[in-house]
Amino acid sequence: MNIEIGKKIKTLRLQKGMTQEELATKLNMSSQAISKWENNVTMPDIQILPELSVILGVTIDELFALSDDTHLERIENMISTEHFISKDDFNYAEQFLKERLTNDENKAPCLTLLAQLHIHRSEEHRELASHYAKEALLLDPHKKSNHNALRDAENGVIFDWNYSNHHKLIEYYKNFVPKHPDYWQGYVWLMNHLLADGRCAEAKETLEGLNKIHPGYLYQLYGGLICKEEGNLSQALVLWEQMTDLYPDEWRTWSFRGDCMAKLCKYDEAIEYYTKGYELQPNPKYIDALIAISHIYEIQGEYDKAIEKLQEIIEQLESNWEITEGKAVDFYAREIEYFKKL
Repeated sequence: MNIEIGKKIKTLRLQKGMTQEELATKLNMSSQAISKWENNVTMPDIQILPELSVILGVTIDELFALSDDTHLERIENMISTEHFISKDDFNYAEQFLKERLTNDENKAPCLTLLAQLHIHRSEEHRELASHYAKEALLLDPHKKSNHNALRDAENGVIFDWNYSNHHKLIEYYKNFVPKHPDYWQGYVWLMNHLLADGRCAEAKETLEGLNKIHPGYLYQLYGGLICKEEGNLSQALVLWEQMTDLYPDEWRTWSFRGDCMAKLCKYDEAIEYYTKGYELQPNPKYIDALIAISHIYEIQGEYDKAIEKLQEIIEQLESNWEITEGKAVDFYAREIEYFKKL
């Protein structure tokens, strides 16, 4: 704990000519709580910091003298672990990050965290929107706007090409790749969106560019995806088999082959390849393959197997990543309870 914050609160309060009782009234709390802060018995909760900083006329950083790195770490942890971020916590994080945008050293990570913070908030809103849309559909199941709301909340399918194409993102990455020609992942981002829109000729050209700077299994993976999009499934299957034959010890090749089979609804093969990829992974293992397998079991209605896989996910989060609480664990625990009721 930072023992200086109590002294700082007292100094700033006196500079404002406020008594402990007046500050407590503004914060809707007891004067005893203020006294405990100023005597370093306790510290103010993080939710109070935005309002407290405004009342005392300082920034959060000036009030709560943590290093920038510590603030950034706290915000990153909040985004990754909290299912719902309170309004006060959100305001604290947003205010701190925006204040740091003038600092060239921390500008990039602050922009990243601002994006993640708002994505987190949008995910919260989408979850609530999905709930309300489903409730509305119970009352009015034939109303198109209710179905539209559920689709939008769940990132569902939109058949209308005007709304479902990715031309803006494609244009962005078409400009991005030449500016960063040695960043091979840029080619992948571009190819993903080209393939989603069926723009295979451009995807082939992009794949050749990728292979020049980053040869490897992605050539067979994306070559197969292009063949599949063009309707040549037999050649796609050949290329994906070549991928794992050429790189049998690379866990990602098996996981990607599992993805390809899952998208073809070849679920037994998908489970086989996901399992192989997961076994080949070094520790700490990512849990994506386990999640995919649990989804397959859910689709197949094998809820007992889905529960077993979800329990394995929770165990792996603890043993591999030391994660025992937070939104990830809570989500899989809720899934287990849901499947038990089916």
